[in-house]
Amino acid sequence: MAAGETTSGTLADSLPSMIADARIVREYDGTWQRTTDVRTLKDGTGLNWQEISLAQLVAQDITETTNNENPQQIADTLLSVEPTMTQILVKITDRTYRKIAGVVESKMGTLAGNAMARKKDEDYLSLFSGFSGDADPGAGQPMTFGHIAAAKSRITSNTTEPATGSIFAILHGFQIKDIQDTIVAGLGTYNVPKGMTEDVFKSGFQGTVTGVNVFEDGNITIDGAADAIGAVHAKEAVVAVMGMSIKTETRRDPAYGGGADEVYMTDEYAFVERSASNWAYGQTSDATAPTS
Repeated sequence: MAAGETTSGTLADSLPSMIADARIVREYDGTWQRTTDVRTLKDGTGLNWQEISLAQLVAQDITETTNNENPQQIADTLLSVEPTMTQILVKITDRTYRKIAGVVESKMGTLAGNAMARKKDEDYLSLFSGFSGDADPGAGQPMTFGHIAAAKSRITSNTTEPATGSIFAILHGFQIKDIQDTIVAGLGTYNVPKGMTEDVFKSGFQGTVTGVNVFEDGNITIDGAADAIGAVHAKEAVVAVMGMSIKTETRRDPAYGGGADEVYMTDEYAFVERSASNWAYGQTSDATAPTS
C-alpha cells in the first residue's frame, strides 16, 4: 500500500485528455481582389479571355490649300489569356470524424478554402518578378519612399501610354518597415511634426505614398539572401480573369478505411499583365527581419 499525498501526478492515468479549443493558423487574405482589374470569362465564350487595344493615331496641321494624302492606319493588338484550373482534395475517414474533438472538426472546413485563396494570391505575386525592374532599390538595399514615387511617376507619365486609375504598392511588411524608418529617421534629432511622421511613429506605416496606396502582403516570399520582390503597379496593369466561381464537391469512398468522405474544391483563373512594361514595376529590396 502506497503512503503519501494524492496529487494529479499520482493519478495521471485517471485524468482524461480534453481538447478545450482549436484554432486555424492565421493567413494573409491576399491583395489581388483590391489591386487588380477583375474580369469574368462568361460561359459560352470559349477558353480564352480576349481584349483588343487600338493604337493611337496622329493628327497633323493643314491649311485650306492642303491636299491631305496621309491616311493614319488603325492598328490593333490582341491580349489573350486562358484561365487554368487548380484544385485541392481532402479525404477524411468516418472513424476520424467520430474520434476527433468537436472543436477541431468545426475548423476543418475552412482550411481548404484558405489554401485555395492563398494559391490564388501567390500566383498573382509571381507576376512581380516579370515586371520592369528599373525603378527598384535592388537586392540588399532598403525600400525607400523615393523608389515608390519614381515608379508611380513612370506609370502616370509614361510617354507610350499613361495609366489613369488607382496605383498600388504591394510589399512585404519588412519592406514597408524600411519606408517607415526613413520617415521617422529624424526623430532623435528633431521635434516630431504633426501629420504623417507623427502618425507613422505612433501606429506604423500605412496609407499612401505620393498617391500610391500601400498594401502589406505577407504571402510575398523572402529568398535565401533576405530579399523580397514587391511591386508598384496601376490597377489596370494586371487583369485577373475568373474562369468560373469556385465549386465544392464531395464523393464517398466506402472501401477506404471503413468509409471516407472526399471533398474537392476547384477553381479556374489566370493573372496577366496588360500593357507590359508601362504600368508595372517590380520592387526588389532587402527584407531582413527588423530588430528595432
